[in-house]
Amino acid sequence: MADKILMNKNTLAALKIELKEFNTALPVFEMKEQQLKEVVQTIENNIVRLKQAIATTNAETKKWVGVMAEKTIDLSEMVKVDRTITEKKEIAGVTIEVFQDIVFEDLEVDLFSTPLWVDAAIEVIREQKTNHTLIEIEERNLQLLWEELAEARRMKNALKEVFIPETKENIRKIEIYLGDVERLAIGCAKLVKKKKEEKKALA
Repeated sequence: MADKILMNKNTLAALKIELKEFNTALPVFEMKEQQLKEVVQTIENNIVRLKQAIATTNAETKKWVGVMAEKTIDLSEMVKVDRTITEKKEIAGVTIEVFQDIVFEDLEVDLFSTPLWVDAAIEVIREQKTNHTLIEIEERNLQLLWEELAEARRMKNALKEVFIPETKENIRKIEIYLGDVERLAIGCAKLVKKKKEEKKALA
């Protein structure tokens, strides 16, 4: 807001309109901030849960490390992601991705030549890859949400701490100034009237 303002009724009217708009916008940004904080918290909790699930599975499958290291079996070639399916969803003005499904490449396994543990290992690896994909999606969403949250918070603070107080103060100054001008005009009018009456009396 400019430091210098025109001290007149037009400016006063315009400032009152601005103040009304600011007071209307403030609760909108406060609500948006609260909504985004809740969504961010939910996603952060999801990421923690997914990382814990990955760590738990890694700990439980340590006993497989020896056999999974067999040179004749390359599990990385047996479990490949074909595509990840997501849909768009808007939350508080932010478009995020919502996980729908993950599709792995078709794999033909020779049940006669493949060790029994391979099927179980493939399922575990698919689960881990799914969880890692979910984390990547959630982290991208989190970045977008944090940016929008910072902007909502910035606007809320600007309205609450700068625009609304400054506008109120400028309205107060103009009202005082216009009041002084009006009282001065009334005083001058009375003085002129008195002078005229005195002059008429002397005539």
